[in-house]
Amino acid sequence: GVAVIPISVFYHNNLDNKVVRFCFAKTEDVLEEAGELIRKIGLKV
Repeated sequence: GVAVIPISVFYHNNLDNKVVRFCFAKTEDVLEEAGELIRKIGLKV
């Protein structure tokens, strides 16, 4: 899938605590599946 990390880990004072970074180091098929999972999660939020 997809790896997600809060962008705040790159700052010493936890700025941007509402932003996440996604890593898409996968094949296109895997990325499409991950996108579908992200869309499903978004509908539940």
